[in-house]
Amino acid sequence: MKIAITAMDKSLEAEVDPRFGRCQYFIIFDTEAGTFEALDNASISLGGGAGIQSAQTIAEKGAEAVLTGNVGPNAFRTLSAAGISIYAGASGKVSDAIAQFKSGTLKPFSAPSVESHYGLGASGSEMTKPSGKKRIAVAAEDDQGVDSGVSQHFGRCPYYTMVEVENGKIALSYRVENPYFGEHGDPGQVPVFIRDQGANVIIAGGMGQRALGFFQQFDIQVVTGVAGQVKTIVEQYLGGETGEASPCAGGVKGR
Repeated sequence: MKIAITAMDKSLEAEVDPRFGRCQYFIIFDTEAGTFEALDNASISLGGGAGIQSAQTIAEKGAEAVLTGNVGPNAFRTLSAAGISIYAGASGKVSDAIAQFKSGTLKPFSAPSVESHYGLGASGSEMTKPSGKKRIAVAAEDDQGVDSGVSQHFGRCPYYTMVEVENGKIALSYRVENPYFGEHGDPGQVPVFIRDQGANVIIAGGMGQRALGFFQQFDIQVVTGVAGQVKTIVEQYLGGETGEASPCAGGVKGR
């Protein structure tokens, strides 16, 4: 079976590119032979239709599944029409994503994870925040999505639950692995990763001052001092959208 993984470079040790249509490269991996081919993504600079063109490219390579961070509606429709399964929410190294796919950890998506033109900025290659929606990243203790507990360790949590909100309600959720789980590295690494996921808001139990400074630079709202289930905390956040919520057990503060 051949699977396509969006990648930042041309090796299995490259990071998964969170963009599909405008990813840097595609790794076409043969799960039976254990071999791979790296392709430059010719669609990266297209003004429009990058998702469709990228989907056609990997279909021509015989891929039966794609592993990526996010996929928009046009690419989703094209991939689905070609019979290609879509596994969004992949992160970390390409080799990690392949291992997660083989173990069944990654689950196929039945709908797009982002809106059209996600990943297209003024230069044609920069990540952008979603338009008309709010995407909330929540530091999570496990991989149970909105049923996970909120992690008290922002930078060293194993997962982030990504929650997309539309019209004040949760419209979509998925989880991504923290590529820096357990590390004590540069405090700017995780904020950059969260920014590249298109998040408008980050929620966690706690956060250091330096990481907070990075999020402020990226214009990402920070909510800390919370405890409880991801879904509950997000709903509390949404309920206190105007004004500052009062600190309480399991409630939202730091806004």
